[in-house]
Amino acid sequence: MALPSPHLSEIPAEGLSVECEVQPDELTLGPDDARVKGVLALSVEIAQADGGAHVTGVLRGRFVRQCVRCLTDYEDSVELPFTAEYRCETPPARQQPKPSRAYGRAETGSRDTVEPDEPEIEADDVYDLVGDRLDLAEMLREQIILATPMQPLCRENCLGLCPVCGQDRNERQCGCSQEPQDSPFAVLKKLQGGQTARPR
Repeated sequence: MALPSPHLSEIPAEGLSVECEVQPDELTLGPDDARVKGVLALSVEIAQADGGAHVTGVLRGRFVRQCVRCLTDYEDSVELPFTAEYRCETPPARQQPKPSRAYGRAETGSRDTVEPDEPEIEADDVYDLVGDRLDLAEMLREQIILATPMQPLCRENCLGLCPVCGQDRNERQCGCSQEPQDSPFAVLKKLQGGQTARPR
């Protein structure tokens, strides 16, 4: 079964429950977004809500990532829960200017305090309906990208690469000095090594 893209009229009053497999190319994931191994498993619940739809579910799959320390590829098993709202795209209503609160008061030379508007729903959780159809692909793609770690590690205690010879220290120790070559101590050793004894 392909990725569902139902119309609002196709969602029954009791809601719509779908389980299916999703191919990575259905989400238009590029190599810089995420690398998926195999297919993704999607479980989603869709319910009508205020002229739109409320969507909850879980996306499961295996991703191939590159460790930032040892630069090797590793597989990362991910279970990604998500919640999203779909609404009809309507132009924002033109706001009428609020009446001045300074009427009947003496001028003080300062502006009236503007009260903050009501808090809005986070835009990242709200998606536009395409006509009256839910396009889940864009939402799922964004959820995957947001869940991608900034500093992926193959394991918490990854030893990384030797800065001297490039050996993967998870595989074996190379025996190179771990002192950075451009450290002040390395420079001091070079200076001390180049000194000669002064004649008496």
